[in-house]
Amino acid sequence: MIRVPSIRLLPGLALLLCAAVCPLSAHAGPQSLLAGCTAEPFGGEGWSYKCGDFSATLSDHAGVSAQRLWQRSRRTFQKQAAGEVTFKEVKATLAGRKVRLLRMRAKVPEAQESSVFAVVPVKGKGARRLLCKARGTPELQARCGRVLEQLAAQPWRALPEEGVAVAQSDAALAGRELVVPDGCNLTAENGSGRIECGDGSRLDWTRLPDASRLRDSVLEGMLTFKDVPRASYLESRLPCAIDGARTQCTYLRMLGTSERREAYFAGAVVRGMPTVISCIAGRSSRLLPQACQQVLRIH
Repeated sequence: MIRVPSIRLLPGLALLLCAAVCPLSAHAGPQSLLAGCTAEPFGGEGWSYKCGDFSATLSDHAGVSAQRLWQRSRRTFQKQAAGEVTFKEVKATLAGRKVRLLRMRAKVPEAQESSVFAVVPVKGKGARRLLCKARGTPELQARCGRVLEQLAAQPWRALPEEGVAVAQSDAALAGRELVVPDGCNLTAENGSGRIECGDGSRLDWTRLPDASRLRDSVLEGMLTFKDVPRASYLESRLPCAIDGARTQCTYLRMLGTSERREAYFAGAVVRGMPTVISCIAGRSSRLLPQACQQVLRIH
């Protein structure tokens, strides 16, 4: 809800605005307006920046038109505002692309807070949502225009640039926070983690420093799994995706036993982060255990 004296976005609206994220070159310069900010994964597809006297969000949406995003967002803003905010549309250019800016300001003068919103079309990709909010003097609020210009120029689905601290949940896989199902436990640290459930099923993930190590890491995990019972396995390759990043999964199923022992192993660059996962079925009756379903898709 948007309340006086400041503009506050409901979590659902924030997800709509920032519903993120792939290779990034080090594009932060000495004059970067985001240097010193803290970025957090938001909604699984975007980044939210907290920067002291202003905040900003960016999210990229594949296959969606800028016009559709603009209309949907404007309707949501107006509904949440409940008459407490003024809206003004202005034409602008961001990163060489013509856009409309939506300026929002609380009607109560003492609020001294304003927001500016834009949707930028990205040719061949989709559309990018941008939002910046500042509280204070007109000079601070004017900075939001420059912040949107900088965000609009970033690579498609970019990771936060150098100079930005990234705050992630322990349960984050490549920047997206995972859900720990009932009856399961989480252990995680420094980009790697495990969700282990009571039925013996398990999801493991590891973030690698270099994409060149993906293939070897998948192979090592697979060989370790096979060595435990020292049994024969049926091995096959399947097209799959790790959180939307298409790749190949190695599927293993142990032969000659009534006990279910099967697993999937895969690696891919997910939102710019080289990531290896393994999914072990355990005693789960599902084709993919519950902990794995939120990450792994078999095509």
